[in-house]
Amino acid sequence: MKKSLLMGIIALTYGMSAPTFASDTATLTISGRVVEPTCSADVVNNNVQQKCGQSLHLSNVSHVDPVPAKGVVTEVVSVPGDSLRQIVLNRYD
Repeated sequence: MKKSLLMGIIALTYGMSAPTFASDTATLTISGRVVEPTCSADVVNNNVQQKCGQSLHLSNVSHVDPVPAKGVVTEVVSVPGDSLRQIVLNRYD
């Protein structure tokens, strides 16, 4: 009984001290390239301009027809206390 208790204490002590002396190191290498965004959206003269590559799409946010698109839900919300400002929310599935 005393021998197994002593062996248990030694094993426990060794197991608790092993991480203290660990000196594992690692190197992380990230390779790739930085590219410009392919699509952007800007507001110019109260019109939303969406640019993707060379194409330009103009949107009128004062009259929005709900057109469902797969994976995208667009919602126009008026700013409380300001009838001229609106927020366009796009949610993606």
